[in-house]
Amino acid sequence: MEMAEFKEIELTIDDIDTEEAEEVLQDALEGLNGIHSARIALGGVHIVYNPLGITADEIVEVVRRAGFTVDTLQETDGS
Repeated sequence: MEMAEFKEIELTIDDIDTEEAEEVLQDALEGLNGIHSARIALGGVHIVYNPLGITADEIVEVVRRAGFTVDTLQETDGS
């Protein structure tokens, strides 16, 4: 069986403005099936994920359910 290549997305999230907000978002993303890594910083998050486990739209929905506004989503090819 061939393994899927990881994909990367950048989400711009203006309401990540405190350490507590970063922790809330990290908790929401941790343990999700398909998330390889999530690097959170003021203003956004960079996520590396396996598209066989989760889609970019599903990631955005999790972020929104955690109480954040996703302003933009940029997909990259991971290379």
